[in-house]
Amino acid sequence: MSHPDGGPPPTLCRWLLRIADRLAPPTVRHEFSKLWNSRLVNLCILVDRGEVAGRDRDELMLLCHDALSNAFWLRFNRAGLRRWTLGPQFVMTLAAVAALLIALLSHGFQATRSLVYAAIEWDIVPGKLPYVDPRHNMVVAHAFPIAMALAIGASLVAIGRLSLGRYGWRYWCYLAVKLVAVIVLIPLLWIEGSRWLWLLITPELLRAWVAGLGATLAFLGGFGLAAIWVFDDQRRRCPVCLRLLARPVTMGSWSSMFEPVTTEFLCDEGHGALSLAESEIGQGDRWVSLDASWREL
Repeated sequence: MSHPDGGPPPTLCRWLLRIADRLAPPTVRHEFSKLWNSRLVNLCILVDRGEVAGRDRDELMLLCHDALSNAFWLRFNRAGLRRWTLGPQFVMTLAAVAALLIALLSHGFQATRSLVYAAIEWDIVPGKLPYVDPRHNMVVAHAFPIAMALAIGASLVAIGRLSLGRYGWRYWCYLAVKLVAVIVLIPLLWIEGSRWLWLLITPELLRAWVAGLGATLAFLGGFGLAAIWVFDDQRRRCPVCLRLLARPVTMGSWSSMFEPVTTEFLCDEGHGALSLAESEIGQGDRWVSLDASWREL
């Protein structure tokens, strides 16, 4: 792509506009490509004339950014994007992206694989003193906090009276997927992150405090918070479509025994309404199903 009054646009800009063209809906792709390619050519002419001297690269990147943004919102409108973020697919996508990032940054879970290999090769013969391998100490040092984190997560869930109600199999399968994601991803992040800190920090004392004790405490706290989030997020989802409930309305008083504080949510799809008890004296969560006439509102 070139112009008689100026040189061809940079290769990076041309590729970014091609990506934007493919992202745009097929019905408007031709007009979209014609419009933004014309804008890019005209901007390159101004750059060659020196009218945007000193800011030529920034202006070119800004034009490509605007083209990509415009194509994205043509393909995915804001209402559809918001609807997707409230659904269960958004959480599962984030979990998959997190697992992929950890795998890439850790070169294929290198630290975790070394721990697994050390645990497999740990042979204990009855009546014989086992061979003392420094890797076995690392296995114990990681296995004990993981077991403690599981116990802490279960205790926090029990203390927080996070009742889940009696719902269908899709509801429980989604809960199981989130639990598996937390149980797998957070220990992976801790193992790989602590190993990275251990190699990064050279002073032995600082390494033990930061990469050892500090990282372990952060793991225990993060695992407990993640366990609470899993059940709290599950409470606020529609048991039919698994979307986050909207339009919260808080009623009652914290000092009243007859009207305890409750928060009511409504499903955007019209499946029902959920009443959550916010205090200990409440009657628990209550789900009310709505008939099909509510889905038209």
